[in-house]
Amino acid sequence: MDRPKPRWIPASSQPWLSNRWVKAVLVVAVFALIGGIFMLTTDRKDAGFWNGYTDGQRWVDAGGYKAHKESIATYCADQAANKSASYKRGCIDGATNAMDDMKTLR
Repeated sequence: MDRPKPRWIPASSQPWLSNRWVKAVLVVAVFALIGGIFMLTTDRKDAGFWNGYTDGQRWVDAGGYKAHKESIATYCADQAANKSASYKRGCIDGATNAMDDMKTLR
């Protein structure tokens, strides 16, 4: 029994799609396209971000955990004065996460 041909594939392309290597190339191309879209749209965390993250955690561990959100922003802005913008974002994330960890220890 013959299988019906899909209507959404043009008739001129159907002989090509019977080859395994064409299907494999199409699968790889689709995954590469999806990966490219994810790479372009996700938030990149570079070295500056992670340096700020660890500095924010160290500050909380050194006693900054008594602070509030405003003092975290002030501290991180002072530290990031001549560093990249991702450093400040990382510092705030690191300090906030470290403060959340401190709350669970109490």
